[in-house]
Order: sequence, then structure tokens, then C-alpha cells
Amino acid sequence: MVADSLDFVKTAMSDVNDSAATSGEDGKGRIEQIAEAALRRFARYGYKRSSMDDIAREAGVARATLYLHFKGKDDVFRAMLAGLGQRVETRCREVLAMRAPFGKRLEALLEAHHGTAFGALGAGEHLGELKAVMLSIAGAELAAFEAIFVGFARRLFEEADGRGEIAIARSGLPLDTLIATLLRATAGAKYGELPSCEQYLLRLREIATVFAAAVAPPAP
Repeated sequence: MVADSLDFVKTAMSDVNDSAATSGEDGKGRIEQIAEAALRRFARYGYKRSSMDDIAREAGVARATLYLHFKGKDDVFRAMLAGLGQRVETRCREVLAMRAPFGKRLEALLEAHHGTAFGALGAGEHLGELKAVMLSIAGAELAAFEAIFVGFARRLFEEADGRGEIAIARSGLPLDTLIATLLRATAGAKYGELPSCEQYLLRLREIATVFAAAVAPPAP
């Protein structure tokens, strides 16, 4: 824990009961609480305009409690991105359990992963800044976040191909290249004037339609 002022020390002393209950499940729950609060704060105000004090207030915890779990704002940001990844993974897992045509499941997967992230990060003026911060301080977490989509997309394509519902070979691309192209398409859907959440979801549906058509099996 970093004590950089007398005020911090006083806060830490007044928060002793709270800090004593931060192990095990209580500690995990508190980290999740802070990560979710940080997501709300970063989405509204961006990274630069959010201090550790701001995050503590948003989470409803003492500043000392925040420093019991995180060394600084960079650590909070990484935990925020990891927490968002867990939420997205849960939604993606639900999509694979859906009983629906391939195109609808692909659409749902894009919305579960990319749509959820776009909406959670504010879809506003701070999105560019937050993406830059991800690249500079949270490369591993960002890679893990993207890997969630790659893993579920691979399962979706392979299972549908195995059932004869689609024919990956019809696209003319190896599956890894197909998924990488799909990822680039979702990123491209945000280019130009930043779309609203509704516009972005519509673009994701259009992308799903195009890719589903690319792997549609030959007509009988």
C-alpha cells in the first residue's frame, strides 16, 4: 500500500475494519465492485480526467481501500478491462447455446462481444482515448479480450461446418483468416463519424449477413 500523504494515512486508519475484510471472496467482490465503477467513470469522463479519488467515490469505497487492491490507476484500468472481458465471455457462451440459424448466431456473437464493449465504453468522445490507453498499458488484457471473440467464433464456424450448415471452404479463406477479417470488419464499423450504439449494432448485423452469405453451403 502506498501512503503518499498524511491525509492518506488518516483515511487508512479510519478504514481499518474495511481493510481487514478484503481477503478471499470479500476481496474478489470488492475488486469487481471497483472495476465496474471504474468502467462507468472512464466511460463518462475518460482516463485522464479520472483520478483514483474519483474512482473511489464512484465505487463507494475509501481511498485506502482502493490502494489495498491496486497500486494506481493503470492497475485499475487493467482490472476494468479484464472484468469487461468476463462479462462478454458469459454472453458469448450463451450465444453458442442458442438454437438458431448460423447467421443469427453470428449476429448475436458480434453483438455479445463487440456490441457489449462498444456500449459499455460509452460509445462517445472518450472511446478513442480509452483505446489508446488499452494499447499503451493494457496490451495483454486487450489481447485476451480479443481472444475471447476468436475462440468463440472458431467454435461457432467449426460446429456449423461440421453439421453441414455452412461450408467454410466456400469463402476461399482459411478459418483463421476469415475470423481475422471479421475482426477487422467490426473495427472498421466504427471508422468515420462515431456511430451511436444503435448504428453500430446495425452495422454488426450487416457484417454478419455478409459473412454468413460467404460461407453459405451450395444450393441442393
